[in-house]
Amino acid sequence: MIRASNLSVRLAGKLIVEKLSLQAQPGQVTAIVGPNGCGKTTTMKAVAGEIPSTGELTVNGRDVRSLDPLQLATRRAVLPQSTTIAFPFTVREIVRMGLSTGLNRSAGRSEAIAAEALAAVDLQGFAGRFYQELSGGEQQRVQLARVLTQIWEPVLDGEPCYLMLDEPVSSLDIRHQLTIMQLARDYCARGGGVIAVMHDLNLTAMFADHMIMMKKGKVVVAGAPADVLTDEAMEEVFGCRMRVSGLPAAGTPFILPQTAIL
Repeated sequence: MIRASNLSVRLAGKLIVEKLSLQAQPGQVTAIVGPNGCGKTTTMKAVAGEIPSTGELTVNGRDVRSLDPLQLATRRAVLPQSTTIAFPFTVREIVRMGLSTGLNRSAGRSEAIAAEALAAVDLQGFAGRFYQELSGGEQQRVQLARVLTQIWEPVLDGEPCYLMLDEPVSSLDIRHQLTIMQLARDYCARGGGVIAVMHDLNLTAMFADHMIMMKKGKVVVAGAPADVLTDEAMEEVFGCRMRVSGLPAAGTPFILPQTAIL
């Protein structure tokens, strides 16, 4: 389990996250939602051990701040909100960067894992293409494949590993949004855990087991999606009056991911 208690983060002297507490259980997709600028990404970076923070922070009972980078890399893998690659790497080279932790890399297995990761994000046949030549959505899926190879096995030495995904479907079409969210759910079903920063509340309601709704660096409400997504919470957090599960005006089409056949 990943656990944070009274977590606070200051950036350039400004308090961004204030006394935040959360738990991310193995076997569950934990989604962090909230308006722009509320501290979701900062929270993710702090929980991943990438930026300084105060408060209690543990992964599988170990103090995150006491773990060296390699130890952290074998327990959690982080997909950032955006990634800039300046050099002409191929897709295969990008994905293989995730193999640098050296886990489960017996002779001949590295290539197989890289290929399986690309297949998992629906990029079969892309290994030899240059990363810069891909669309934004394809690049995002390449980065997710890289993250997957880092902790390919959801359970290591009897302990769960965690995917930490910052807006993993922000550039994707609806089919690939569903593909990636199902991938996250499957990772959890195999014993790992997922923490995802999300903006699409319909997808969140469909795939998340646990939701954390933030505003101005604090948790406003947390729990199962059915308990968190209320008319009152939406207005308080997003400043937007709306009806959860309400139907649009007659004759207005709407599309729900829940109706997709996966």
